[in-house]
Amino acid sequence: FSFSTEHNGWGSYVADVSSYANFNFKAYQRKFDVMNRGFSGYNTDWALPILRQLLPTAEQQTNSQNRIRLITIFFGANDAALPFAYQHVPITRYMDNLSEMIDMIQNANSKYHNPDCKILLITQPPVNEVQWRKRCDENGEKMNRTAEVAKSYAEAAKQIASQYNVPVVDLWSELMLASEKSDLSDFLLDGLHLNTKGNGVGIGQGFIEGNQCKFPGARSSNDYYEAP
Repeated sequence: FSFSTEHNGWGSYVADVSSYANFNFKAYQRKFDVMNRGFSGYNTDWALPILRQLLPTAEQQTNSQNRIRLITIFFGANDAALPFAYQHVPITRYMDNLSEMIDMIQNANSKYHNPDCKILLITQPPVNEVQWRKRCDENGEKMNRTAEVAKSYAEAAKQIASQYNVPVVDLWSELMLASEKSDLSDFLLDGLHLNTKGNGVGIGQGFIEGNQCKFPGARSSNDYYEAP
């Protein structure tokens, strides 16, 4: 459940078996159904009503053999647009929205409560201002993202993860660390959207490590193959 499926984003990365083969996503084939529900350009304000439509109610879960085992929540890059941009969501409301998403699943009083569902939060990536300014200039748009604001939204996501005791893939830090040996442009297609390498270093590896360590019960080795 994420902010974008464009430009080799997380959604398209999960859907591309050849891209994530090196990070062992294939281990989940025929064991789990991976549902890609990324929405291009969305922020948390727009995503909340969509999530209410996607999540099964507690009653529906009782009447179904299929249960959600793990959900990843990946928002921030659009929320962190500068205030004049139409995608902007103030950071306090961004945090409230993330909290509501988690509460919908974790809170026992929620109609969508799912005690078996694990949650993995993913921070937004860093912004390469040089690349993104070029992209904005080419489109005749005003520069609408900054590295400093991106960092603050990534930190905000980590605060929410800590508050709810939810594991987090710190994508911002992962890519900043990786870029010390090269440059952010090696991992970002246009200064904002991840390329294949960025997905692999930032999310692919982080997802596998986070999932195996934090949710040992969800390891692919612990589950049987499912018939088509």
